[in-house]
Amino acid sequence: MPQATPNGNITVIRGATVLPFDGSDRVVENGEVWFEGGEILAVCGAGGFDAPTGGDSTVIEADGRIVMPGLINAHSHSYTALLKGTVDAVPLDLYMIRAIAGGSDRTPREVFVSAQVDCITLLKSGVTSVIDHYSERPQTTAEGLEAVAAGYREAGLRARIAPMFADLPYLDTVPIDANRLPDDLRDFYERMSPPDARAYFDTIDRALNDLNTGSGRIGLLLGVDGPQRCSDALIEMTADAKRRTGLGLHTHMLEAKTQAAMRDPAEGFVARLARLGIVDGKSSFAHFVWSADDDIAAAREAGLTVIHPAPSNMMLGSGVCPMLRLVETGIPVAFGSDGTNCSPAALLETIRVAAYLSRLTEPDPDRWIDAPGMLALSMEGGARAMGEPGRIGTLAPGARADILVIDTRNHWHMPMGDPWRHVLFYEQGAGTEHVWIDGRQVVRDGELLTVDEDAILAEATGIAARYAERLGGREDFIARHHDPFRDMLLDTHARDIGIERLIRLR
Repeated sequence: MPQATPNGNITVIRGATVLPFDGSDRVVENGEVWFEGGEILAVCGAGGFDAPTGGDSTVIEADGRIVMPGLINAHSHSYTALLKGTVDAVPLDLYMIRAIAGGSDRTPREVFVSAQVDCITLLKSGVTSVIDHYSERPQTTAEGLEAVAAGYREAGLRARIAPMFADLPYLDTVPIDANRLPDDLRDFYERMSPPDARAYFDTIDRALNDLNTGSGRIGLLLGVDGPQRCSDALIEMTADAKRRTGLGLHTHMLEAKTQAAMRDPAEGFVARLARLGIVDGKSSFAHFVWSADDDIAAAREAGLTVIHPAPSNMMLGSGVCPMLRLVETGIPVAFGSDGTNCSPAALLETIRVAAYLSRLTEPDPDRWIDAPGMLALSMEGGARAMGEPGRIGTLAPGARADILVIDTRNHWHMPMGDPWRHVLFYEQGAGTEHVWIDGRQVVRDGELLTVDEDAILAEATGIAARYAERLGGREDFIARHHDPFRDMLLDTHARDIGIERLIRLR
Protein backbone atom coordinates (compact mmCIF):
# COMPACT_ATOMS: atom_id res chain seq x y z
CA MET A 1 0.00 0.00 0.00
CA PRO A 2 1.40 3.46 -0.87
CA GLN A 3 2.36 5.63 2.08
CA ALA A 4 0.47 8.77 3.05
CA THR A 5 2.24 11.99 2.23
CA PRO A 6 3.69 13.79 5.27
CA ASN A 7 2.56 17.35 5.93
CA GLY A 8 5.86 19.07 6.60
CA ASN A 9 6.53 21.06 3.42
CA ILE A 10 4.78 23.76 1.40
CA THR A 11 2.36 22.48 -1.24
CA VAL A 12 0.62 24.38 -4.01
CA ILE A 13 -2.27 23.06 -6.07
CA ARG A 14 -2.37 25.17 -9.22
CA GLY A 15 -4.22 25.59 -12.49
CA ALA A 16 -7.56 24.51 -11.03
CA THR A 17 -11.03 25.97 -10.72
CA VAL A 18 -11.13 26.83 -7.02
CA LEU A 19 -14.30 27.09 -4.94
CA PRO A 20 -13.11 28.76 -1.71
CA PHE A 21 -16.37 28.57 0.30
CA ASP A 22 -15.38 31.86 1.94
CA GLY A 23 -18.87 33.21 2.52
CA SER A 24 -19.39 34.03 -1.14
CA ASP A 25 -20.07 32.01 -4.28
CA ARG A 26 -16.99 33.30 -6.06
CA VAL A 27 -14.98 31.06 -8.36
CA VAL A 28 -11.22 31.41 -8.83
CA GLU A 29 -10.30 30.28 -12.33
CA ASN A 30 -6.70 29.17 -12.93
CA GLY A 31 -6.44 29.34 -9.18
CA GLU A 32 -3.88 28.28 -6.61
CA VAL A 33 -4.23 26.86 -3.12
CA TRP A 34 -1.12 27.03 -0.93
CA PHE A 35 -0.74 25.17 2.35
CA GLU A 36 1.99 24.23 4.76
CA GLY A 37 1.66 21.54 7.37
CA GLY A 38 -2.00 21.46 8.32
CA GLU A 39 -2.76 25.11 7.54
CA ILE A 40 -3.86 26.93 4.39
CA LEU A 41 -1.58 29.82 3.50
CA ALA A 42 -3.31 31.40 0.51
CA VAL A 43 -6.06 31.01 -2.09
CA CYS A 44 -5.48 33.16 -5.15
CA GLY A 45 -5.20 33.41 -8.90
CA ALA A 46 -2.08 32.26 -10.73
CA GLY A 47 1.03 33.96 -9.35
CA GLY A 48 -0.89 35.74 -6.61
CA PHE A 49 1.15 34.45 -3.68
CA ASP A 50 4.82 34.92 -2.88
CA ALA A 51 5.90 31.65 -1.33
CA PRO A 52 8.41 31.72 1.51
CA THR A 53 11.92 31.03 0.26
CA GLY A 54 14.41 28.49 1.49
CA GLY A 55 12.06 25.52 1.89
CA ASP A 56 11.00 22.57 -0.22
CA SER A 57 7.72 22.82 -2.09
CA THR A 58 5.46 20.34 -3.83
CA VAL A 59 3.53 21.38 -6.94
CA ILE A 60 0.27 19.63 -7.88
CA GLU A 61 -0.87 20.45 -11.41
CA ALA A 62 -4.66 20.55 -11.41
CA ASP A 63 -5.85 21.83 -14.78
CA GLY A 64 -9.32 20.43 -15.50
CA ARG A 65 -10.05 19.89 -11.83
CA ILE A 66 -12.18 21.56 -9.16
CA VAL A 67 -10.50 22.27 -5.82
CA MET A 68 -12.70 22.81 -2.77
CA PRO A 69 -12.78 22.05 0.96
CA GLY A 70 -13.24 18.45 2.00
CA LEU A 71 -16.87 17.44 2.55
CA ILE A 72 -18.36 17.14 6.05
CA ASN A 73 -20.66 14.20 6.83
CA ALA A 74 -22.44 15.40 9.96
CA HIS A 75 -24.39 12.24 10.86
CA SER A 76 -23.37 8.63 10.33
CA HIS A 77 -23.44 5.29 12.14
CA SER A 78 -20.24 3.32 11.52
CA TYR A 79 -21.68 0.10 12.94
CA THR A 80 -24.05 -0.15 9.96
CA ALA A 81 -21.21 -0.49 7.44
CA LEU A 82 -21.29 -4.25 8.02
CA LEU A 83 -25.07 -4.38 7.55
CA LYS A 84 -25.35 -3.18 3.94
CA GLY A 85 -28.23 -4.71 2.03
CA THR A 86 -30.14 -5.85 5.12
CA VAL A 87 -32.96 -3.27 5.00
CA ASP A 88 -35.79 -2.73 2.54
CA ALA A 89 -39.42 -1.57 2.78
CA VAL A 90 -39.53 -1.26 6.56
CA PRO A 91 -40.38 1.88 8.58
CA LEU A 92 -38.04 3.25 11.22
CA ASP A 93 -39.63 1.54 14.21
CA LEU A 94 -39.30 -1.91 12.62
CA TYR A 95 -35.89 -1.02 11.19
CA MET A 96 -34.66 -0.43 14.74
CA ILE A 97 -35.46 -3.99 15.77
CA ARG A 98 -33.47 -5.37 12.84
CA ALA A 99 -30.57 -2.95 13.40
CA ILE A 100 -30.35 -3.86 17.09
CA ALA A 101 -30.45 -7.57 16.27
CA GLY A 102 -27.71 -7.21 13.65
CA GLY A 103 -25.50 -4.68 15.41
CA SER A 104 -25.08 -6.09 18.92
CA ASP A 105 -22.32 -8.03 20.68
CA ARG A 106 -19.35 -6.95 18.54
CA THR A 107 -15.68 -7.43 19.27
CA PRO A 108 -13.32 -4.43 19.21
CA ARG A 109 -11.83 -5.76 15.97
CA GLU A 110 -15.25 -5.86 14.34
CA VAL A 111 -15.87 -2.28 15.52
CA PHE A 112 -12.55 -1.21 13.97
CA VAL A 113 -13.23 -2.96 10.65
CA SER A 114 -16.72 -1.51 10.41
CA ALA A 115 -15.38 2.01 10.91
CA GLN A 116 -12.69 1.46 8.29
CA VAL A 117 -15.24 0.22 5.74
CA ASP A 118 -17.05 3.53 6.14
CA CYS A 119 -13.72 5.37 5.93
CA ILE A 120 -13.02 3.83 2.53
CA THR A 121 -16.25 5.19 1.06
CA LEU A 122 -16.00 8.52 2.84
CA LEU A 123 -12.45 9.25 1.71
CA LYS A 124 -12.95 8.03 -1.85
CA SER A 125 -16.02 10.27 -2.21
CA GLY A 126 -14.29 13.37 -0.83
CA VAL A 127 -15.41 13.41 2.81
CA THR A 128 -12.74 14.60 5.24
CA SER A 129 -14.82 15.05 8.43
CA VAL A 130 -17.50 12.86 9.99
CA ILE A 131 -19.70 12.67 13.07
CA ASP A 132 -20.22 9.04 14.03
CA HIS A 133 -23.28 8.48 16.21
CA TYR A 134 -21.54 5.37 17.38
CA SER A 135 -23.58 2.43 18.67
CA GLU A 136 -22.24 -0.37 20.83
CA ARG A 137 -24.79 -2.72 22.29
CA PRO A 138 -25.57 -3.79 24.93
CA GLN A 139 -23.19 -1.30 26.61
CA THR A 140 -20.63 1.29 25.47
CA THR A 141 -17.13 0.17 26.46
CA ALA A 142 -13.72 1.81 26.58
CA GLU A 143 -12.37 -0.91 24.28
CA GLY A 144 -15.08 -0.27 21.70
CA LEU A 145 -14.52 3.50 21.78
CA GLU A 146 -10.78 3.06 21.31
CA ALA A 147 -11.41 0.65 18.42
CA VAL A 148 -13.69 3.03 16.51
CA ALA A 149 -11.33 5.94 17.21
CA ALA A 150 -8.41 3.86 15.92
CA GLY A 151 -10.35 3.17 12.73
CA TYR A 152 -10.64 6.89 12.02
CA ARG A 153 -7.18 7.75 13.32
CA GLU A 154 -5.43 5.24 11.08
CA ALA A 155 -7.51 6.26 8.06
CA GLY A 156 -6.63 9.90 8.71
CA LEU A 157 -10.19 11.25 8.94
CA ARG A 158 -11.30 14.09 11.15
CA ALA A 159 -13.97 12.53 13.38
CA ARG A 160 -16.25 13.31 16.26
CA ILE A 161 -17.50 10.18 18.01
CA ALA A 162 -20.87 10.48 19.77
CA PRO A 163 -21.59 7.20 21.62
CA MET A 164 -25.31 6.42 21.49
CA PHE A 165 -27.08 5.47 24.68
CA ALA A 166 -30.68 5.05 25.84
CA ASP A 167 -32.15 3.27 28.83
CA LEU A 168 -35.90 2.83 28.29
CA PRO A 169 -37.29 -0.55 27.19
CA TYR A 170 -37.97 -0.39 23.45
CA LEU A 171 -41.73 -0.85 23.82
CA ASP A 172 -41.82 2.24 26.05
CA THR A 173 -40.30 4.36 23.27
CA VAL A 174 -43.07 3.88 20.72
CA PRO A 175 -46.85 4.51 21.00
CA ILE A 176 -47.78 0.83 20.80
CA ASP A 177 -50.37 -1.14 22.72
CA ALA A 178 -48.16 -3.90 24.13
CA ASN A 179 -51.20 -6.17 24.38
CA ARG A 180 -51.14 -6.44 20.58
CA LEU A 181 -47.80 -8.25 20.74
CA PRO A 182 -47.59 -12.04 21.10
CA ASP A 183 -47.23 -13.03 24.75
CA ASP A 184 -43.67 -14.34 24.37
CA LEU A 185 -42.49 -11.08 22.74
CA ARG A 186 -44.07 -9.02 25.47
CA ASP A 187 -42.45 -11.24 28.09
CA PHE A 188 -39.08 -10.88 26.32
CA TYR A 189 -39.16 -7.10 26.61
CA GLU A 190 -40.45 -7.16 30.19
CA ARG A 191 -37.51 -9.38 31.25
CA MET A 192 -34.85 -7.11 29.73
CA SER A 193 -32.57 -5.30 32.15
CA PRO A 194 -31.86 -1.65 31.38
CA PRO A 195 -28.28 -0.76 30.45
CA ASP A 196 -26.15 0.92 33.11
CA ALA A 197 -26.32 4.69 32.68
CA ARG A 198 -23.66 5.35 35.29
CA ALA A 199 -21.26 3.01 33.48
CA TYR A 200 -21.91 4.91 30.24
CA PHE A 201 -20.95 8.26 31.74
CA ASP A 202 -17.96 6.74 33.52
CA THR A 203 -16.76 5.47 30.13
CA ILE A 204 -17.26 8.92 28.60
CA ASP A 205 -15.25 10.53 31.40
CA ARG A 206 -12.36 8.08 30.93
CA ALA A 207 -12.42 8.53 27.16
CA LEU A 208 -12.22 12.33 27.25
CA ASN A 209 -8.44 12.42 27.22
CA ASP A 210 -7.82 9.10 25.49
CA LEU A 211 -9.80 9.93 22.34
CA ASN A 212 -8.46 13.43 21.79
CA THR A 213 -5.23 13.74 19.86
CA GLY A 214 -2.78 16.60 19.72
CA SER A 215 -4.05 17.62 16.29
CA GLY A 216 -7.67 17.67 17.45
CA ARG A 217 -8.67 15.39 14.58
CA ILE A 218 -10.41 12.88 16.86
CA GLY A 219 -12.85 14.13 19.47
CA LEU A 220 -15.88 13.20 21.52
CA LEU A 221 -19.49 14.33 21.73
CA LEU A 222 -22.27 13.23 24.03
CA GLY A 223 -24.47 10.92 21.99
CA VAL A 224 -27.38 10.11 24.30
CA ASP A 225 -30.18 9.05 22.00
CA GLY A 226 -33.49 10.72 21.21
CA PRO A 227 -35.29 11.90 24.37
CA GLN A 228 -38.26 9.60 23.81
CA ARG A 229 -35.82 6.73 24.46
CA CYS A 230 -34.40 8.20 27.68
CA SER A 231 -35.68 8.11 31.26
CA ASP A 232 -35.97 11.31 33.24
CA ALA A 233 -32.96 10.16 35.28
CA LEU A 234 -30.86 9.72 32.14
CA ILE A 235 -31.81 13.18 30.86
CA GLU A 236 -30.76 14.66 34.20
CA MET A 237 -27.45 12.75 34.09
CA THR A 238 -26.86 14.03 30.56
CA ALA A 239 -27.41 17.60 31.73
CA ASP A 240 -24.89 17.04 34.51
CA ALA A 241 -22.35 15.53 32.08
CA LYS A 242 -22.83 18.46 29.72
CA ARG A 243 -22.08 20.94 32.50
CA ARG A 244 -19.15 18.89 33.77
CA THR A 245 -17.40 18.20 30.47
CA GLY A 246 -18.49 21.05 28.19
CA LEU A 247 -19.08 18.52 25.40
CA GLY A 248 -21.65 19.11 22.70
CA LEU A 249 -24.64 16.81 22.27
CA HIS A 250 -25.40 14.94 19.03
CA THR A 251 -28.71 13.11 19.04
CA HIS A 252 -31.72 11.99 17.03
CA MET A 253 -34.73 14.24 17.33
CA LEU A 254 -38.33 13.84 16.08
CA GLU A 255 -37.35 11.50 13.27
CA ALA A 256 -40.74 9.83 12.82
CA LYS A 257 -44.34 10.64 13.62
CA THR A 258 -44.36 7.86 16.20
CA GLN A 259 -41.75 9.89 18.09
CA ALA A 260 -43.77 13.10 17.83
CA ALA A 261 -46.69 11.13 19.29
CA MET A 262 -44.61 10.53 22.46
CA ARG A 263 -44.13 14.28 22.94
CA ASP A 264 -45.48 15.97 26.06
CA PRO A 265 -47.96 18.57 24.77
CA ALA A 266 -47.15 20.83 27.73
CA GLU A 267 -43.43 20.98 26.94
CA GLY A 268 -41.79 19.68 23.78
CA PHE A 269 -38.61 17.63 23.72
CA VAL A 270 -36.49 20.56 22.50
CA ALA A 271 -37.84 23.03 25.03
CA ARG A 272 -37.22 20.58 27.87
CA LEU A 273 -33.64 19.89 26.83
CA ALA A 274 -33.03 23.62 26.48
CA ARG A 275 -34.50 24.33 29.93
CA LEU A 276 -32.15 21.74 31.42
CA GLY A 277 -29.16 23.32 29.69
CA ILE A 278 -28.38 20.28 27.52
CA VAL A 279 -28.57 21.96 24.13
CA ASP A 280 -26.67 25.01 22.90
CA GLY A 281 -24.51 26.09 19.97
CA LYS A 282 -22.41 22.93 20.37
CA SER A 283 -25.44 20.68 19.89
CA SER A 284 -26.86 19.05 16.76
CA PHE A 285 -30.11 17.21 16.08
CA ALA A 286 -30.32 14.58 13.34
CA HIS A 287 -33.55 14.38 11.30
CA PHE A 288 -35.91 16.90 13.03
CA VAL A 289 -38.62 15.84 10.59
CA TRP A 290 -41.72 16.05 12.80
CA SER A 291 -40.78 19.33 14.45
CA ALA A 292 -43.66 21.63 15.37
CA ASP A 293 -43.56 25.42 15.55
CA ASP A 294 -42.47 25.46 19.18
CA ASP A 295 -39.74 22.87 18.50
CA ILE A 296 -38.36 25.03 15.71
CA ALA A 297 -38.52 28.16 17.85
CA ALA A 298 -36.74 26.41 20.74
CA ALA A 299 -34.06 25.09 18.40
CA ARG A 300 -33.48 28.55 16.98
CA GLU A 301 -33.24 30.04 20.46
CA ALA A 302 -30.75 27.37 21.59
CA GLY A 303 -28.54 28.01 18.54
CA LEU A 304 -28.19 24.34 17.66
CA THR A 305 -27.60 22.75 14.24
CA VAL A 306 -30.00 20.39 12.43
CA ILE A 307 -28.60 17.51 10.37
CA HIS A 308 -30.68 16.54 7.33
CA PRO A 309 -30.20 12.95 6.02
CA ALA A 310 -32.85 13.13 3.29
CA PRO A 311 -32.26 9.76 1.52
CA SER A 312 -32.42 7.85 4.81
CA ASN A 313 -35.62 9.63 5.82
CA MET A 314 -37.09 8.62 2.47
CA MET A 315 -35.83 5.02 2.64
CA LEU A 316 -37.52 4.48 6.02
CA GLY A 317 -40.66 6.46 5.15
CA SER A 318 -40.04 8.85 8.03
CA GLY A 319 -41.11 11.99 6.20
CA VAL A 320 -39.73 15.25 4.82
CA CYS A 321 -37.70 17.58 7.00
CA PRO A 322 -38.93 21.21 6.66
CA MET A 323 -35.46 22.31 5.52
CA LEU A 324 -36.50 25.59 3.88
CA ARG A 325 -38.46 26.59 6.99
CA LEU A 326 -35.45 25.86 9.21
CA VAL A 327 -33.06 27.84 7.01
CA GLU A 328 -35.42 30.82 6.80
CA THR A 329 -35.83 30.70 10.58
CA GLY A 330 -32.07 31.02 10.94
CA ILE A 331 -31.26 27.48 12.08
CA PRO A 332 -27.96 26.14 10.68
CA VAL A 333 -28.52 23.01 8.57
CA ALA A 334 -25.94 20.37 7.71
CA PHE A 335 -26.19 17.02 5.95
CA GLY A 336 -25.36 13.44 6.87
CA SER A 337 -25.58 10.03 5.26
CA ASP A 338 -27.02 8.24 8.33
CA GLY A 339 -26.48 4.47 8.44
CA THR A 340 -25.10 2.77 5.36
CA ASN A 341 -27.66 -0.02 5.71
CA CYS A 342 -30.33 2.46 4.58
CA SER A 343 -28.38 5.08 2.61
CA PRO A 344 -24.94 5.03 0.98
CA ALA A 345 -22.23 7.11 2.66
CA ALA A 346 -22.09 9.45 -0.34
CA LEU A 347 -22.57 12.95 0.98
CA LEU A 348 -23.06 14.74 -2.35
CA GLU A 349 -25.96 12.41 -3.10
CA THR A 350 -27.46 13.29 0.29
CA ILE A 351 -27.22 17.04 -0.39
CA ARG A 352 -28.53 16.62 -3.94
CA VAL A 353 -31.59 14.65 -2.81
CA ALA A 354 -32.29 17.26 -0.12
CA ALA A 355 -32.22 19.98 -2.78
CA TYR A 356 -34.59 18.08 -5.06
CA LEU A 357 -36.96 17.15 -2.24
CA SER A 358 -37.26 20.72 -0.96
CA ARG A 359 -38.52 21.80 -4.38
CA LEU A 360 -41.43 19.37 -4.07
CA THR A 361 -42.54 20.98 -0.83
CA GLU A 362 -42.48 24.63 -1.94
CA PRO A 363 -44.14 25.95 -5.11
CA ASP A 364 -42.45 29.38 -4.97
CA PRO A 365 -39.15 29.03 -6.90
CA ASP A 366 -37.81 32.19 -5.26
CA ARG A 367 -37.55 30.22 -2.02
CA TRP A 368 -35.58 27.37 -3.55
CA ILE A 369 -31.91 27.13 -2.58
CA ASP A 370 -29.46 27.02 -5.47
CA ALA A 371 -26.30 24.92 -5.77
CA PRO A 372 -23.90 27.38 -4.08
CA GLY A 373 -26.41 27.83 -1.27
CA MET A 374 -26.91 24.10 -0.68
CA LEU A 375 -23.19 23.41 -0.69
CA ALA A 376 -22.53 26.36 1.62
CA LEU A 377 -25.14 25.02 4.04
CA SER A 378 -23.34 21.70 4.13
CA MET A 379 -19.95 23.26 4.85
CA GLU A 380 -21.02 25.91 7.36
CA GLY A 381 -23.48 23.70 9.22
CA GLY A 382 -21.15 20.71 9.14
CA ALA A 383 -18.23 22.71 10.51
CA ARG A 384 -20.46 24.04 13.26
CA ALA A 385 -21.70 20.56 14.20
CA MET A 386 -18.09 19.35 14.30
CA GLY A 387 -17.17 22.22 16.63
CA GLU A 388 -14.82 23.70 14.00
CA PRO A 389 -16.59 26.74 12.49
CA GLY A 390 -14.24 28.74 10.29
CA ARG A 391 -11.53 26.09 10.61
CA ILE A 392 -12.92 23.45 8.25
CA GLY A 393 -15.34 23.67 5.34
CA THR A 394 -13.49 26.65 3.87
CA LEU A 395 -10.34 27.36 1.88
CA ALA A 396 -9.09 30.49 3.62
CA PRO A 397 -5.76 31.49 5.14
CA GLY A 398 -5.48 29.99 8.61
CA ALA A 399 -8.09 27.28 8.02
CA ARG A 400 -7.19 23.62 8.26
CA ALA A 401 -5.83 22.09 5.05
CA ASP A 402 -8.74 19.69 4.44
CA ILE A 403 -8.79 19.77 0.65
CA LEU A 404 -10.64 17.88 -2.08
CA VAL A 405 -9.60 17.77 -5.75
CA ILE A 406 -12.27 16.56 -8.18
CA ASP A 407 -11.26 15.49 -11.69
CA THR A 408 -13.88 16.85 -14.09
CA ARG A 409 -12.28 15.52 -17.27
CA ASN A 410 -14.91 12.83 -17.80
CA HIS A 411 -18.32 12.26 -19.37
CA TRP A 412 -20.18 13.29 -16.21
CA HIS A 413 -18.83 16.81 -16.44
CA MET A 414 -17.79 17.57 -20.02
CA PRO A 415 -18.57 20.00 -21.45
CA MET A 416 -18.23 22.05 -18.26
CA GLY A 417 -20.75 24.65 -17.16
CA ASP A 418 -21.07 26.34 -13.79
CA PRO A 419 -18.72 24.52 -11.36
CA TRP A 420 -21.03 24.87 -8.34
CA ARG A 421 -23.80 23.13 -10.25
CA HIS A 422 -21.44 20.45 -11.48
CA VAL A 423 -20.35 19.60 -7.92
CA LEU A 424 -23.91 19.31 -6.62
CA PHE A 425 -25.84 17.91 -9.57
CA TYR A 426 -23.27 15.90 -11.57
CA GLU A 427 -20.50 14.67 -9.27
CA GLN A 428 -21.01 11.09 -8.11
CA GLY A 429 -17.93 10.83 -5.90
CA ALA A 430 -16.01 8.88 -8.52
CA GLY A 431 -14.22 12.06 -9.54
CA THR A 432 -12.31 12.22 -6.24
CA GLU A 433 -8.66 12.43 -7.31
CA HIS A 434 -6.74 13.83 -4.32
CA VAL A 435 -7.65 14.40 -0.68
CA TRP A 436 -5.66 16.06 2.09
CA ILE A 437 -6.69 16.16 5.75
CA ASP A 438 -4.74 18.48 8.04
CA GLY A 439 -2.25 18.80 5.17
CA ARG A 440 -1.62 15.05 5.01
CA GLN A 441 -2.45 13.46 1.68
CA VAL A 442 -4.72 10.47 2.23
CA VAL A 443 -5.97 9.92 -1.35
CA ARG A 444 -3.69 10.21 -4.38
CA ASP A 445 -4.89 9.65 -7.95
CA GLY A 446 -8.05 8.06 -6.56
CA GLU A 447 -6.14 5.53 -4.43
CA LEU A 448 -6.24 5.34 -0.65
CA LEU A 449 -2.92 5.89 1.07
CA THR A 450 -3.94 5.11 4.64
CA VAL A 451 -6.20 2.04 4.47
CA ASP A 452 -5.42 -1.36 2.96
CA GLU A 453 -8.71 -1.38 1.08
CA ASP A 454 -8.56 -4.94 -0.24
CA ALA A 455 -7.65 -6.44 3.13
CA ILE A 456 -10.28 -4.51 5.09
CA LEU A 457 -13.07 -5.28 2.60
CA ALA A 458 -12.13 -8.97 2.55
CA GLU A 459 -12.22 -9.12 6.35
CA ALA A 460 -15.50 -7.19 6.41
CA THR A 461 -17.06 -9.64 3.97
CA GLY A 462 -16.24 -12.53 6.28
CA ILE A 463 -17.64 -10.73 9.32
CA ALA A 464 -20.81 -9.76 7.46
CA ALA A 465 -21.36 -13.38 6.43
CA ARG A 466 -21.23 -14.41 10.09
CA TYR A 467 -23.65 -11.62 10.98
CA ALA A 468 -26.04 -12.73 8.23
CA GLU A 469 -26.04 -16.26 9.61
CA ARG A 470 -26.70 -14.94 13.12
CA LEU A 471 -29.42 -12.60 11.86
CA GLY A 472 -31.02 -15.46 9.98
CA GLY A 473 -31.63 -17.19 13.29
CA ARG A 474 -33.52 -14.12 14.50
CA GLU A 475 -35.76 -13.60 11.46
CA ASP A 476 -38.82 -15.17 13.07
CA PHE A 477 -38.38 -12.98 16.15
CA ILE A 478 -38.13 -9.89 13.94
CA ALA A 479 -41.04 -10.90 11.67
CA ARG A 480 -43.49 -11.33 14.53
CA HIS A 481 -43.20 -7.62 15.31
CA HIS A 482 -44.51 -6.65 11.88
CA ASP A 483 -48.30 -6.75 12.26
CA PRO A 484 -48.62 -4.95 15.62
CA PHE A 485 -46.02 -2.36 14.61
CA ARG A 486 -47.75 -1.80 11.26
CA ASP A 487 -51.04 -1.24 13.10
CA MET A 488 -49.30 1.23 15.41
CA LEU A 489 -47.83 3.11 12.47
CA LEU A 490 -51.14 3.37 10.60
CA ASP A 491 -52.98 4.41 13.75
CA THR A 492 -50.38 7.12 14.42
CA HIS A 493 -50.48 8.48 10.88
CA ALA A 494 -54.27 8.65 11.08
CA ARG A 495 -53.96 11.07 14.00
CA ASP A 496 -53.97 14.81 13.35
CA ILE A 497 -51.14 16.41 15.34
CA GLY A 498 -51.28 19.74 13.52
CA ILE A 499 -48.37 19.13 11.13
CA GLU A 500 -47.84 16.84 8.16
CA ARG A 501 -44.47 15.61 6.92
CA LEU A 502 -45.50 12.98 4.38
CA ILE A 503 -46.05 13.78 0.69
CA ARG A 504 -49.55 12.57 -0.15
CA LEU A 505 -50.75 12.45 -3.77
CA ARG A 506 -54.41 12.84 -4.60
